[in-house]
Amino acid sequence: MQEEVEKQREYYENTAAHYDDACCFDPNDEHHFACAALSGLLRHYHVESVLDVGCGTGRAIDRLQKHHPEIAFTGLEPVKALRDLAVEKGIPAGTLLDGDATKLPFPDGAFDCVMMFGVLHHIPNAGDAVAEALRVAAKLVFISDHNIYGMGSRCTRFGKQIFHDLGLRGLLRRIMTGGKGYHDTDWDGVFYPFSLIDHVPQIRKETVKVHCFSTKTPAVNLYRQASHLAVLGLKKAAVESVDGEAG
Repeated sequence: MQEEVEKQREYYENTAAHYDDACCFDPNDEHHFACAALSGLLRHYHVESVLDVGCGTGRAIDRLQKHHPEIAFTGLEPVKALRDLAVEKGIPAGTLLDGDATKLPFPDGAFDCVMMFGVLHHIPNAGDAVAEALRVAAKLVFISDHNIYGMGSRCTRFGKQIFHDLGLRGLLRRIMTGGKGYHDTDWDGVFYPFSLIDHVPQIRKETVKVHCFSTKTPAVNLYRQASHLAVLGLKKAAVESVDGEAG
């Protein structure tokens, strides 16, 4: 597993110069759409500090801080080459930290909001990263990522959903990756068959409200139709900050 992690970090080191060209936000990108939604939520819940886990070249921070100069943004990114590009965009080097998403170097509730865009499908033990995000967030957690059960043709989706419904997610991962358990590509490095749907129960246990929405494909049934999702988990402090206004 550690070999896969090192391989992914090496991939980003080698492709950092072209990262934004390949992965930058555009108006039709699912993470761009999710980021736009988060922008309004930050204001709605009176967020004053944000941690971006797996911030890469700082694309989300760069966009959000232009609309929210009052918020203190911190980025966590293990690949130095990506952090260096974020600094070139004007993000202060002191706010960009080296670190592991599964072992965040912060105390409980250190940030009002913890956000992750397209990060979890690159982490083999994604549940650990979700747990850490929930621990460090005082008000809300916002995650935008894949839903493999909503990707592909109707037949492909149906097949993957059967494996999920039978509790055979591990076997599905092996089948999808030819036995390796992960994909190793030239266009996205190492990543795993992943669905944010699988982590909604985990998020629900640590929050008082959870909201989910599709960020790419039209979907009434998110599990069966949405190829990409965003999940917002609200802690008690977030809800109370809005309830206080109503009072």
